[in-house]
Amino acid sequence: MKNNDTSRIITTLMNKINKRLQHPYLMLFIEDPVIDEDKLLLIHIMLNEKDLSEEEREQYAVSTMLVQIALDTHEKVTLHDVIEDADVKNRQLTVLAGDYYSSWYYHLLSEIKDLSMIRTLAQAIQEINENKMQFYKNKQQSIEKSMENLHRIESTILLKTADHLHLPLWKGIADEFLFMKRLLNERTSIMNNDFTPMAKKISHQLTRSKSNWNGIKQQILEIVDGYLFHSKNRLEKLWSEEPVMYGLLDQKMKQYIDRSGLRMERYVEEG
Repeated sequence: MKNNDTSRIITTLMNKINKRLQHPYLMLFIEDPVIDEDKLLLIHIMLNEKDLSEEEREQYAVSTMLVQIALDTHEKVTLHDVIEDADVKNRQLTVLAGDYYSSWYYHLLSEIKDLSMIRTLAQAIQEINENKMQFYKNKQQSIEKSMENLHRIESTILLKTADHLHLPLWKGIADEFLFMKRLLNERTSIMNNDFTPMAKKISHQLTRSKSNWNGIKQQILEIVDGYLFHSKNRLEKLWSEEPVMYGLLDQKMKQYIDRSGLRMERYVEEG
């Protein structure tokens, strides 16, 4: 499929998803939900591998992304104490919005009578929430386990979808691409002195002392960069088996790398 055809289809799917997201009352009080175009692209390409009708492809793509958006919306719910009525209302409506978006996937998949896919996405939701609990709540967790949590948080919906569609190769590609994207976004935030949850997890393992942020920032970046380098190597090996994915996703990954300030050639030189 040509890139311009893919872009047109993605735009059409984005519009259909946005229509499902619109709720006049909710939109008055909460942030507009964000659609992850990379995840939508991955889902679209996977679905294109299967012998499905246009309606089925659309229902699968839209319903799967609505689940992702519901999870992303729930993640915006603040955990700190709120006093102001407006803050309480925003928190309550954000939870409600996530539930509202999630309810659509049941409806859409029931229209094509795919109960198996409904169960698949329900399992994905459960696994993602379990990994979020471990990632955000377990302060004693190792860096390696935290990175594993990030893998599962970012890619479980696509991995379960790939299982459902019997496309094992795509699991590795989706997993590594989305993990790299998340880590590159984390890296960009850390470079901008944002003490992200990932940075807190790593710093807790690095030192128990009260070192200041500047003192541990470079150590955190070196650990993140190491994971990025190894993930990029794995992704390139997988892409060699699936050149279509390479053509569509490599340029996106280069943009994320450039924005993060990561110098991949440094790791190549160091071997």
